[in-house]
This record gives sequence, C-alpha cells and structure tokens, in this order.
Amino acid sequence: MALYVNYFDSFRRVGDSPLVGAGSYVDKEVGGAAATGDGDVMMRFLPSLIAVEKMRGGLSPTTSAEEAIARIVKFYPNFSGAIVTLSINGEYGAACHGLTGGFPFSVMTSGMNIPIIKNVTCSSYLTYSTNQV
Repeated sequence: MALYVNYFDSFRRVGDSPLVGAGSYVDKEVGGAAATGDGDVMMRFLPSLIAVEKMRGGLSPTTSAEEAIARIVKFYPNFSGAIVTLSINGEYGAACHGLTGGFPFSVMTSGMNIPIIKNVTCSSYLTYSTNQV
C-alpha cells in the first residue's frame, strides 16, 4: 500500500485519475489520452476526453492536446499540467502548461528495442511537441 500526502489535497480525497476523462480516456476507434497535473482543476474539464473527441473530429493528436490544455488555461491561467495523446494510426502529440523544466514522455512501438524520450518545454504559455511513431 502506498501513501500519498499533498498539502493542498483534502483528507480522503478521490483523485482525478479514477474519473474517466480526467486522468485518461481511450476510444478504440480514435485513440487515447492521458493527463497529469493539478487534478482538482482537471476534474472540472476532462481534458483526456476532450482531446480524444477533438481527434474524433479530425484534429491531430498535437492540436487536440493543445486545445484540451487551452480550455483549462482560459479559466485557470496558473494551472500546471500536461497531456499526451495517441491516435490509432500511431501519431502522437503532447501539450503542457506551467511545468518548470518541461514535461518528459516516452514513445515506443513494437519495432523498437528501447523507448524514445521526448520532452515538451513548458512556460507560462503553451508549448507543444509533435511527431509520428
């Protein structure tokens, strides 16, 4: 059993990760997304769900990630968080906001022996990364 204590979290608080659409969301016909950061804010916006639905609408994984983060930042400019997205075609993207030092994430396909480590540089405004596996 692990114990997590954060000064800003309420006692017996349920985090955002178990809430479908906040921490993660996958649709087998579109792709998936996973988010991390200020969970209390993310629970209100369901960024993983939003990103997948944006991909369903034809946007790239990167643009979908950007729009999901931008929706949060519009109301919470001091928000800190990131999201990674992956389409069923293997295209991926990421976006972040307010994370010092950037947001590292890894990418790996069945044909690789080791994952590729990517980093999205974050600032007080949005910065993005895009590639295809």
